Amino acid sequence: MFLASVGETVIAKSKNCMIIENSIYFPREDVFTEYLTQTETVTRCPWKGIATYFNIKTLENHLQDGAWSYLRPKSKARRIRGHIAFWKEVEVKELCADQ
Repeated sequence: MFLASVGETVIAKSKNCMIIENSIYFPREDVFTEYLTQTETVTRCPWKGIATYFNIKTLENHLQDGAWSYLRPKSKARRIRGHIAFWKEVEVKELCADQ
């Protein structure tokens, strides 16, 4: 089980994450998307495609482009479609089975 949080606010929790290139991708249905707002920022990965970014806003924090997703990944990365990854001040940790 993985948990993503910003300060005291949990923004994602899932047993179905994927780890790709040291990034932990959460299924969209396990992300509390009310904290996310899509931005105009995009980046390109040669094998994954175009990443779309999201601001993360909680009561105590605002992280510019703190999350990203490949909305239409290239065929080699199709398994990350519908997943969101985090960075910057987002803490992602793996929980023990009993937590």
